[in-house]
Amino acid sequence: MEKDKLSAREKDLIAEARREAGSPRAEKTAPTPAERLAQLMAEEHAQTLERKRKMRRYGLTISGAIGALFVLWLLRAVRRR
Repeated sequence: MEKDKLSAREKDLIAEARREAGSPRAEKTAPTPAERLAQLMAEEHAQTLERKRKMRRYGLTISGAIGALFVLWLLRAVRRR
């Protein structure tokens, strides 16, 4: 489209879109120390929850494997007699 054929409203919309697209830093301000601390605490909490979930899953798996080995050993020991 040629610029001559655009209405005033269309020109304003294009200019506004260019301002928004060209300045992402204008809207994005640096977080305050309190906000940064809250963000770090939230990230650490999420990591802790993920670590606990993995420990529970692997703990059950390892405990089950040890229990199964014990039962197999016990059955083998009882069969020999």
